[in-house]
Amino acid sequence: MRVTRRAAMAAVLGAAALPAIGGRVRAQGEDRPPVFRAAKHQFVVVRPSKQLPAVLLADMTGRPAQIAPVPGKVLLVNIWASWCDACRTDLPLLERFHKTASHQAAVAAVSIDTDERRRVKSYLDKLSIRSLPVYLDPEGKLAGNAAKGTAPLLIYGMPLTYLITPSGRIAGYMAGVADWLAPDAQKLLAYYATA
Repeated sequence: MRVTRRAAMAAVLGAAALPAIGGRVRAQGEDRPPVFRAAKHQFVVVRPSKQLPAVLLADMTGRPAQIAPVPGKVLLVNIWASWCDACRTDLPLLERFHKTASHQAAVAAVSIDTDERRRVKSYLDKLSIRSLPVYLDPEGKLAGNAAKGTAPLLIYGMPLTYLITPSGRIAGYMAGVADWLAPDAQKLLAYYATA
C-alpha cells in the first residue's frame, strides 16, 4: 500500500489538532471565571467545589438565623472578627455593596468573635455599620480552621469572603479587603449569577 503525500499531511495535521480539541473540551468543563484582583489578593476558585449546607447561627439580636444559599442570587459570606485590622476597611465596603447591589447578591457578614454580642455591636457602631446583615459564629459552625472541626468554610486569613452560587455551590473566596462594586468584581458576580 502506497501512502501519498496528501494522506501523510492529513494524518499529521489531524494528530496535531487532537490535543487542541481535547484542551477545548476540558476547558469547557472547568470553572474559569473572570479575574477579580484587589490590592493584595485575587479571587481563588475552590476545587472541587462543594455545596454549602444550611447553617444555623444567631443574628445581632440573638435570634436564630439560617445561613443558606439564596435562590436567584449570589451569596457573599464575609468572615471577620473585631480584632482584624483589615476588617475595619472591608466591612464598610461590604455595607456599601449591600446597600447598592442587594438586588444582585445577598450578603452575610459573619463574626467569629468569641466575645459577647455587646462587644461586637460596639465594634460595628464605631464603624457606622447599620444595614449590613451580621451574624455570630463563635463556635465555628460555619467557618473554622481545618484542624478544629468540620466547618464548611475554611478560614485562610481575615477578612475572607466566600462566593456561593444561587444553586448553593461554594465557588471560591477572596482574601483581604475587596470592593465588590469594582468592575472586575461585577463581572465575577455576573459570571456566577446563573451557576
